[in-house]
Amino acid sequence: MAAAALLAAPVVADGPPSELEGGWVYAWGDEFEGSRLDTNKWRYELGVIRNRDAVQSYTKDCVKLRGGKLLLISKARETRNQNYDPKKEHWTHQLKTMPYASGSVTTRGVKHFECPGRLEIRAKIPKAKGVWPALWTMHVNQYGWPANGEIDILEHISQEPETCYSIFRWGANGSNREHKVIRTTRLPDYSKEFHTYVLEWDEAVMRILIDDKEVGRVAISDANYPDGNNPLLTPCYLIMNTAIDGWAEAPDASQYPVQFEIDYVRFYTKGDAAAMKTAGEPQSAGADEPEQKPRKKRRKSKKRK
Repeated sequence: MAAAALLAAPVVADGPPSELEGGWVYAWGDEFEGSRLDTNKWRYELGVIRNRDAVQSYTKDCVKLRGGKLLLISKARETRNQNYDPKKEHWTHQLKTMPYASGSVTTRGVKHFECPGRLEIRAKIPKAKGVWPALWTMHVNQYGWPANGEIDILEHISQEPETCYSIFRWGANGSNREHKVIRTTRLPDYSKEFHTYVLEWDEAVMRILIDDKEVGRVAISDANYPDGNNPLLTPCYLIMNTAIDGWAEAPDASQYPVQFEIDYVRFYTKGDAAAMKTAGEPQSAGADEPEQKPRKKRRKSKKRK
């Protein structure tokens, strides 16, 4: 049976199923039914914050709730970098404006997800030259990036409309040398309809599914570090955003605005964690999202290595 097949269990009216096959119990989520972002569940990401080759500044006005969906809007508009401070040396503070505005939200600091877990996101990506939408998690532990662990459930670049990249990342032997396991899934133009993206993990396996079909997995033990720890077993938080340019092709301003639509985000757990549900939130044990290395531009005909 499909991984998301429902059990004969009560459901919340017009809401998520309370249980899924395999013992998964609903613990947290957002159906985006309100008129504004619930800041008890999400935080805005603002300004220029990562990806040196990208050209957007994230703003609150690019995050909207409408018709039961979260909209992350991207606009061709000269936009102030909220983090601009020429007295600070880091490149994210040196840029006064960006030619595009876009939306990004995260659960960092308000909701972290623990093992075992199932994150389920139903979304429809935008379509325009230069868009780079992503659904991804970062793990919270004592390691810096990439050794802390990053899972890209969905990365999409506009020049490859039929391809979804799903990437498992951590540090090679706990170092800052990135280890990547890359899987690609081809479907007719991802921007044409909604798809369901799932990250599911326990103490043995982490896997990614699209529309109930498994598209990639890694053994948790593959990420064991020499110090006896494993970053994939530590809590993680979710980021949903649309970057512009960067890994994607150069944008065409005439094709904007566009929007990344998220219908819902649901988190399930099982066992003792299900019994506790959201009784407590883990705290950050250290820097978990330092500056990411810029991605190299890719020609349209090339496949990512």
